[in-house]
Amino acid sequence: MHATSIDTGADDDSGAPPDVPGGRLQFRVLLMVSVLLVLTALPDAMVVPILEEILVERYDVGPGIAHAFLAVNLIGGLCAIPILGWTATRGRPIMAVGVAAAVDAALLTAMWLPIGFGPTIVLRAMEGVADVIVFAVIFDLVGRAGGRRATGLRYGLAAALLSVALGGGAILGGQVASWEKTTSGIEASVFLIGGGACLLAAILAVLWREPLRRLKGIRMVEEKPSAMTRPVHRAPLWPLLLIAASDRAAGGLLTGTLGIFLASAIGLEPAIRGGLVGSVLLLMGLGALPAGVVGDLFGALRVRLIGSIVFGLGLVILPQVAEVLPLLVGVMCVMGIGGAVLLPTSLSLLDRLHGGLVGMGGFRAAGDIGFLVGVTVAGILVATLVRPDTAETATSAYGLIFAGFGAIHLAVTAVAVPTLAMSSMHST
Repeated sequence: MHATSIDTGADDDSGAPPDVPGGRLQFRVLLMVSVLLVLTALPDAMVVPILEEILVERYDVGPGIAHAFLAVNLIGGLCAIPILGWTATRGRPIMAVGVAAAVDAALLTAMWLPIGFGPTIVLRAMEGVADVIVFAVIFDLVGRAGGRRATGLRYGLAAALLSVALGGGAILGGQVASWEKTTSGIEASVFLIGGGACLLAAILAVLWREPLRRLKGIRMVEEKPSAMTRPVHRAPLWPLLLIAASDRAAGGLLTGTLGIFLASAIGLEPAIRGGLVGSVLLLMGLGALPAGVVGDLFGALRVRLIGSIVFGLGLVILPQVAEVLPLLVGVMCVMGIGGAVLLPTSLSLLDRLHGGLVGMGGFRAAGDIGFLVGVTVAGILVATLVRPDTAETATSAYGLIFAGFGAIHLAVTAVAVPTLAMSSMHST
């Protein structure tokens, strides 16, 4: 893959671009950005496994209604796109991180108070706006920490850190809720802990604003400039948004429906189910860094294509081999390896072919909507198609559901990859 001309001058504070920072500063800034990424990713994951305690038991609502707590956060993120456009125009994305993280901290602290379910849902939707703003700016900075070189490595590291933060946040949230249940009987302190993490991120963003601003001012230019200046060509954003939505929809199937399928249709014990699902997610997280490096070596689009095909075929095959545990373990491990390339290569392609805060924010919002649609559609299909008459009948129904999601994932790949390949040829 050749380097791409991407002009992000709209984010500059001045008309002239500053000098590209040296390697030491780039490493320092990448470390700073990594800390901000982990701190801001923790709060969302902390509340996911304890909806029962913080909503159902606290406000006496049904489990189905409690899931609105997750949905409104994803939908609220769509409102961040116009704000990101304004932020890019004004050239103040670093301050936007500090402000958004501080607002996030205030909203989480307010949700800790016993304000009722309705106001909590409203605050949660507002928090979704802050989440997308922080995500977009941080991942935009990841792309700039090193110019055009080794983008896959940096996005692989960021994706791995994001996975670790989400997994660690879920574990921490469960541990805090368990501890509080045995002591005070109140399990809402996760809101305060999450708010503290966001407040610390806001403070650090202000303290580190000078080196981050120097990095923000870098113009993404060709490594080998031609004698004649060529117009900047950006790839269309819609294939990248389609990829994000498809990946997260499949992720929703794995984190939700897969566990139910393995329990009700296959009859696996909880420890085995947890190990299988966890192994896939762990491989996807830990494999993101080497996957990013491979993308740098052989081309992000080529690696993305292979990973998408492996992952999509895995979705189709998985229910067919679920009754043979060694085959099931093998298929899920291969899926984890294929899935590990999805996020780092997608972010690398987004950075190289489109770039900008609006692109990053749109990518995050599209993924959130894909996850919401995937979980909702999977739930409807399970309720409609799965009949617990016999295990064979249930397995066949789940097989249709997984095959449908796999086919959609492969179809999206078949549409998006050629489109991005053509855009890449035009921009090099």
